[in-house]
Parts: sequence; structure tokens; C-alpha cells
Amino acid sequence: MALSGLKTAGEFNVLTADLILSTGESVGLKASILGLTIFESIDDICLTGSIIIQDSINLASFGPLIGQEYLKLKIATPSLSGEDNIIDYTDNAFMITSLDERTDIGNGTQGSILTFVSREFIVNQRSRIRRTLIGTYSDIVNQVLRKDLDSAKKFYIEPSVDSKKIISPNITPFGAIGISTKNAVSKKYNDATYIFFENTLGFNFKTLGNLYFKPPTMLYEYTIPGTRTKNGVKDIIQELSTIENYKVTGAPDTVYNYTTGIYSSELIVHDVISKSYKTHTYNYIDSFDKERHIDLFGKSGKAYPLVNKLKLTKDGKNVSSFPSKQYLQPTVGFDIDESYEDDFNQYSFTANRSPNVLQSRGSQMAMLQSALQLSLDVIGNTTVSAGDIIELRIPSTGVYKSTEPDRLDTLYNGNFMIRSLRHDFDITTNKHTMSMNVTKDSIGKNLFAPTDNTEPKSESPPKTIIEDWGDPA
Repeated sequence: MALSGLKTAGEFNVLTADLILSTGESVGLKASILGLTIFESIDDICLTGSIIIQDSINLASFGPLIGQEYLKLKIATPSLSGEDNIIDYTDNAFMITSLDERTDIGNGTQGSILTFVSREFIVNQRSRIRRTLIGTYSDIVNQVLRKDLDSAKKFYIEPSVDSKKIISPNITPFGAIGISTKNAVSKKYNDATYIFFENTLGFNFKTLGNLYFKPPTMLYEYTIPGTRTKNGVKDIIQELSTIENYKVTGAPDTVYNYTTGIYSSELIVHDVISKSYKTHTYNYIDSFDKERHIDLFGKSGKAYPLVNKLKLTKDGKNVSSFPSKQYLQPTVGFDIDESYEDDFNQYSFTANRSPNVLQSRGSQMAMLQSALQLSLDVIGNTTVSAGDIIELRIPSTGVYKSTEPDRLDTLYNGNFMIRSLRHDFDITTNKHTMSMNVTKDSIGKNLFAPTDNTEPKSESPPKTIIEDWGDPA
């Protein structure tokens, strides 16, 4: 990433900022923008944002601004080229949804805040699917995105396995995509952790393992302000890689992990044709090495569970020995979907891979809520997107550090995935900043598990005391 052309860290260029009114007129906003925010997340299907403009012609009333405008944006970090390094929404413009606020700021000028969203979000609100969808789940998502959502954006897709048939009962396009996302299994890696989201590069339908496999986009390190210099001059490259503020926002929660079935779960699959059932038990510790995790693709090349494998009870049970969540899944045929026939009266569609999809996916998706999580503030650039992998170096806060590795925090270091990202463009200072939430589902070392550290319990015989408080005096 060549950034030698930057004069200051966080510098950006607004190449295009045009507002297309519902009357068809185009209004240039480059000189009127006060602030701009774009939000992207792997938990959100589409991009959202807001723009603050100064208005000296009462555009809000004379336009008028009624939530039916289009916003064409193109923003780049100086010295960077290539379409993947530029936020470009000129061909696929944002849709203005509302004028949230108008405030008089003096001298015959008012400030207006406009909210915008990706066009596909609006199309989804007015569309319904009333037809049968056939193909792999990845094929179905592609059909819905291109036909029903009429999207022309880039689509990064990971092929899924099995032929499926969905009779769409008058649901929205995003509803059909949601069904596919929850049931798809990767063709190559047997991974069931599909997510569908939009970042500044386009739409994505891929597994968490696919995201984890990518090399880090950036290295971020927390350093003391005032030390980011080179030969007495501010080092722009170092500033771009500096964490200005950070806060630990999440760590494993044992109660949540038991409740959501992260550690273990039981699935009963009932076949309505044969009137039989099968039971499957998911074990987080035993399944860990069969699944894909972030640290597996870090410098260590190894990933270990975010839990200690120590024995909790005298008979050797660990946290994954208790199926604390139960699933019940009906099916029409265990291997072949006998609820649908093809044109030749054959059962050519595959039944859901219930144990993989429900239990493994449920555990790994819930782990995003109960993993190692950080909130970071960094200098912005247009090469970073939600879903990217970044490398972090967070210092240890301990007073005594015996060795060089002790200078870094034991857990909150290495590769993390950007779960959500907010771009803030301040026009008055010409500075781009980013606030991001990052997460990590594994650690780079195996935790020591002593054999004698079971859950404390008194060895004395239990006492039950019955109290009779008698009749009132």
C-alpha cells in the first residue's frame, strides 16, 4: 500500500458528492459538506450513513428534500489508486431516506442532516418473491441479488453445496437470503457459518472461515502520543498504523456460552416420513480443530479454544460435557429431501445438513458475541472494510515485564476480524477517522489444564434443615 503521497495522516479527497433531487436536478455538495459518516458491519445487510451540509439557499424546502433523493459519492485516500481502494458510489448511488434535522447556524445558513442507505435496502422494502427458487443456496442468493434486488454491485460469493428448492411464500428478497444464509454449507470446506453483508467493496456471501483466511489488511499498534516521529518529524505511515484509543468490550461469558449452546448442544432430528429420529451432540472442544478459526491463519499457525479444557468434575467432565441447549428439527427424509420432486418425479434435492448447520453454526455465530472484542479508534483510510482481518499489538498493562513477549497483552494481540466499522470524514479538518469493533474467536496458545482443579464442592454430607414456624400467637 503506497501512501507516500500523503501530506497528513487521515487526509482524504472527496472526488464526487452530488445530490440528485426527485425533480431530476443535480446539486453539487462538495463545497457544502460539513461532515460525513458511513457505517458498515458484517451484522448488517447494507451500508448506512449520514451527511451534514450547510444550506444557504433553503434547499430543504425549495428542493424539496423529501427522502426520494440520490446521493453520488466518491472518496479516496490520496496516492491510492485502484477501485478496491476507493469508496465509489457514483454508479450505484445511495438513497436518501429522510431529512433528520434542520438547524439555523446563522448568517442566513442552516445545517441539515440527511440519512442515506444502499439502494438495495429500499428495493427490498417494496419487493416480494412469489416463485420457487432452485439451486445451491449460493446460486439462490445470487439470483435474488441480481433479479429481485436488481443490484449491479460487486458480489463476492463462496460456493455452497447441495441442490435446494425453496418455495418462497411472499417474502422479501432479504428474507429469502436469510433462509439461505442460515442453511448453506461451504462446498469446499464443509463450513456452515455463512453471512451476508455489504461493505465498501460490495456484497458478500461467505463463511467466517473464508474471512479468517485472508491476510491482515493493516497492522495497528498502540503507542504513546508524541512518539510517532521519524527523525523528529511526524511519521505518517506510523500514524496510520497507530491505535489512538482502545477499550476491551468483550470476553468469554460462561453463562452466555452454556445458554446459547456454544460449549455443547443436543439436536433431535425427526423424520416425518419414517416416524423415526436421530440424536446429535455437539462438543465445542472436540469439534474445534475441525472448524476454521482466526489464529489458525496468524503467525503462530495454531488456534486453540477460548476455554480451558480442565476437568470440572471428579468423573472427568469438562465444559463441553453438558448439552445445555437443545434443538428440535423436523425433516422429510434424512439424506434426500422427500418433500419435493423434480420434473421426472424424482427426489433430486438434498435434505438439510442439520447437525452441521444448526449446532456448529449456532456455536460459532454465538461465539462472535462472547469472544475477545475490542473497540478501536484509528486514523482512517479507504482500504479497510468490515470483514477484513487486521493485526493488533496491544501493550501489557502490568508493571513488571520479565521478557520481551511480556510487553504485549497475552490475549488481545494477533489477528482480529473487523466486525463493524464507522468512517467519519470531517471536512473542516480534512481528516478521516475510523471507529471499529474487532473480534477474535480463538487464542494462540493452549491453556494449562491441571488435573486436580475441579469445581470446589464440600466433601461433608449435605444437610437439609426443615423449619416449622408454627401457629401465630
